[in-house]
Amino acid sequence: MSKNHIEPKKESWIYTCPHCKTVSQMEQESHHFQSDFYSKGETLLVRNKLTIHRCRCCGKKIIWIDNDYIYPDIIAEEANADMPESVKQLYNEAGLIYNKSPRAACALLRLAIDRLCNELGETDRDINKNIGAHVEKGLPKSIQQALDVVRVVRNKAVHPGQIEYDVDDKGTAIMLMHLINIIVDRMISEPNEIDSLYQGLPESVKKSIDKRDNG
Repeated sequence: MSKNHIEPKKESWIYTCPHCKTVSQMEQESHHFQSDFYSKGETLLVRNKLTIHRCRCCGKKIIWIDNDYIYPDIIAEEANADMPESVKQLYNEAGLIYNKSPRAACALLRLAIDRLCNELGETDRDINKNIGAHVEKGLPKSIQQALDVVRVVRNKAVHPGQIEYDVDDKGTAIMLMHLINIIVDRMISEPNEIDSLYQGLPESVKKSIDKRDNG
């Protein structure tokens, strides 16, 4: 997401609209809803309360039920612009469903990591070997360790009589999205930016660098 992104909150009136992506003032829409009232001790509480904001910039609606954000779907972290299209398709699909089905999103994101490794030239069927190869090429060891945590915890052996804890939750999906963006940034965006800077040098300077590098 942009550094200027402001997360939508039903108590706020200025935030980044999930429709038009601009920081906009919101207005509360007049609406009707069927609420249930229940007591908790001496306190009377409301549930099934519908809250609707309308963006003053694009006019579209943002909806909560109680404290749960409902509409529209928000991708937790926008895909890096340099992400290969085949990877981005999986990434964006996962981003749209991670709130509703974290396990499905995590499966898509793991497939996206596998496909990203292929796009970067690693074709081993073992994703762990592919990630290791990228570490040798410059990917930070910490990224491999973070991916190991996600994988090892998920595949941790279950003792007899115990139920495996499902770690493919919303937090895991968000972490996988962030890790994919870091991999793209380090292995694609940074080299592209450095190459662009190099190509912008005067020819005489580039010849001097090439002469130095060739001994």
